[in-house]
Amino acid sequence: MQRTHIYNLFSQLARPPMESAGKLAQGWEQESLLALKLSEKEVDFDLQGLEELLALYRNTDPLDMERYYRELFGEEEQELHIPIQEEIDEAIPVGARDEIRRIYDYFGYRPFEYGGRSADHLSVELGFMRVLTLRETLSDSESRISYAITQRDFLERHMLRWFPSAAEKVEKSALDNFYPRLFRQLLAFLNLDAKWRRKSLTLQNTT
Repeated sequence: MQRTHIYNLFSQLARPPMESAGKLAQGWEQESLLALKLSEKEVDFDLQGLEELLALYRNTDPLDMERYYRELFGEEEQELHIPIQEEIDEAIPVGARDEIRRIYDYFGYRPFEYGGRSADHLSVELGFMRVLTLRETLSDSESRISYAITQRDFLERHMLRWFPSAAEKVEKSALDNFYPRLFRQLLAFLNLDAKWRRKSLTLQNTT
């Protein structure tokens, strides 16, 4: 469950703060962090770095967070500055979002129709990975492999195809402390998780 809790935390942190305001229970991050600490370790993850990021999130004024988000990413899809949605990235072909929706539909992933966010928004994609990792943990051995393969493919064909360039742009912006740190730590985790996922699948195929 370690990976499930990590994806959950990153998914919530990547939500537009305008949307999160008043919708997340106070102290939600502490409950998720405690669950993460109690879970069995799967990947060699920087837990201290995540704790520091969560502390920074708690201590940043919500209005400042909204301003940082708008200045970095824009507010409307047509005015996005730095892509925080997959298909907006100039290197991603048109149609990626439709493909993602088909994948979501196949797995029954409809988190309140994404809470007003696009299906390819970073937080929605991270939420999908959370669901996949959770279902893998709760499934029988045959279904587990299917969920594992989907995780590997979604990371490689979608998240790691567009997110690294977005993370680089956010880092260079130096607009605030929170978002550059969030994107840097998330990118490190996605690369780590993709590597772990490929290795674990290889081991399963050889047993």
